[in-house]
Amino acid sequence: MRMSGIHMAKTPRIPARSTAKAMKTLVDSAREGRLALPMKTVAAEEGMDPDELLRRIAAGSVVIMQRKNRCTGIGTGLRTKINVNLGTSSGKVSLSDELKKAEIAEKFGADTISDLSMGGDIDAIRRDILAFTTLPVTTVPIYHAVVECGLETMTAESCLPTLKHQAGPGNDSVCLTRATQNTLAAAAHA
Repeated sequence: MRMSGIHMAKTPRIPARSTAKAMKTLVDSAREGRLALPMKTVAAEEGMDPDELLRRIAAGSVVIMQRKNRCTGIGTGLRTKINVNLGTSSGKVSLSDELKKAEIAEKFGADTISDLSMGGDIDAIRRDILAFTTLPVTTVPIYHAVVECGLETMTAESCLPTLKHQAGPGNDSVCLTRATQNTLAAAAHA
C-alpha cells in the first residue's frame, strides 16, 4: 500500500562540530547524487526506482533509519510503517515488561519502536532496549527533560543537554514537535 500527499516538515540541518572530517549522512550522499547501499536496500524493499528514492531523500520527504543491518524507509510514497510505543512510567518501572513488548513488536512485524520511558533509570532502560532490539528506536527527549527538570520549571536551555544526549551515539532518531523545534531555535538565537 502506498501513501501519497504526506507533508513531511523539513528539519534544519545542525552543522557538525569542528572535527577533522565530518561524517557524511544519507542526505549528504543523496544531494551529491550518490546512491548508498541503504538507499538501494530500501528501494528494493519498497519496489521503488532507486533514483526516485534518492531524489526524495535529497528533498527531505523520505528518511532511512538504520539499526543492526536493518534499513527502514519512512516517508512519501513508501509503504505505511507500524511503530510500537513502549516505555516505563513513574507508576510502573519494569525493564522485563519493556523488553517483552520489544520482542512482541519484532515478532509481529513492527517497523520501529518509540521508547517513551518516564520512570526509573531512563538512560539504562533505553540502553537495554537498544541492545535488545534490531528495530530502529526513536526517543522523545522532551519526556526525559520533564522528568529531569519538572514541567513547571523547564526551559529551552534546560532541555538542550537531554536533547544532545539522546541525539548521541546509539539512538536512531528523536521526536521533536514543531513547537519544540521553534522554541529551541528561538533560544539558540537569543
